[in-house]
Amino acid sequence: MNTIIDPPLGEMSLTMLHQICTDELRRYRRREQNDDRYCLELFRRALVERSDDAWAILYTMFYDSTCLWFRCHPSKMTALRYESEKSYVDDAFKRLWQWSNNQHEALLFTSLAGALKALHLCLHSAIMDVLRAYTRPREEPIPDSGVSDDPTFLVEDLYHQDEWWECIESILTNEREQRVIYLLYHCGLKPREIIHHCPGEFCSEQEIYRLTRNSLDRLRRNADKLRWKLA
Repeated sequence: MNTIIDPPLGEMSLTMLHQICTDELRRYRRREQNDDRYCLELFRRALVERSDDAWAILYTMFYDSTCLWFRCHPSKMTALRYESEKSYVDDAFKRLWQWSNNQHEALLFTSLAGALKALHLCLHSAIMDVLRAYTRPREEPIPDSGVSDDPTFLVEDLYHQDEWWECIESILTNEREQRVIYLLYHCGLKPREIIHHCPGEFCSEQEIYRLTRNSLDRLRRNADKLRWKLA
């Protein structure tokens, strides 16, 4: 029986790389054992080598995930008053491309989770810039739409723009508990879907259940405070 040995990553054809990346990404989303070297190689070819073909595959592979991130964003409805969903998603990819211009190859990404986090934050930044441009006084200049040199740049917490989330925040001071409650009850995601669509944020479904239980217990103990604030 012949044994087929894959060529080194740098010599692998883009077609083969795409196929393996698709399989590994599926395992990653299912929280199964996976090898993220192939997806990282695709990011490298797209962002370091500036391969148009690699970029097209990268865009196609992660477009749906970026759309879902947008649909789960707390200011989605407000953002849609000014731009379309596709506009925000395309801008997120554009920002990732621009940000990578200033990065050394060795410092680009060390894990698939890190790459996805950078793309997620680029989307968040795209939404924030549009909201700032339309909500700040006209005499103030529109902020630069470029991406920070750091993929983990801080962004404003949009929960503060919603009265309900101000009440929740006053009780749930743990950011991870806030995040779980938001994903479960605002986005309508189940624990398994959270693991699938928010890779790297939580270790397991059990962690989500634990955070949910603690959050709901805390909210129940402060029910009177919550009702008073909402009133």
